[in-house]
Amino acid sequence: MRHARGNNTPWWRRLMRSRYMIAIDLLAVGFVGWSLANEVAQGNKVSSELNDLQAKIAAAQKQNTDYGDILSKLGSPGFVDKEARLKLGYQKSGEQVMLLEDASAPALAPASSDDADASGLSDPQKWWRYFFGGS
Repeated sequence: MRHARGNNTPWWRRLMRSRYMIAIDLLAVGFVGWSLANEVAQGNKVSSELNDLQAKIAAAQKQNTDYGDILSKLGSPGFVDKEARLKLGYQKSGEQVMLLEDASAPALAPASSDDADASGLSDPQKWWRYFFGGS
């Protein structure tokens, strides 16, 4: 079917080739490109957060494993027995406790002659001697 204007192209083809339609098409392509760029950026952000959270989960699981090891060590009968002996002085029945003196520890110095002289004095007299040097 031919148009009355003498133009052989149909009206919708002429509309598609018009400047307005090209501008609308360019706007649509720009909008789709902008939306795609936003989605890619959002996907990268989510991926980065996911990697950070997975690293935190791995660190927390390692710490949890370490705490579990410590807890099992603290609950073992050998550790409880050792701590009871060292800190509380407990002993099993039939055992005898022996204290050994450390040879590398310095021995106590003998009492000085001032302490020997002051041993027969009362406390106020000792203070008087300390502050005023009287005899």
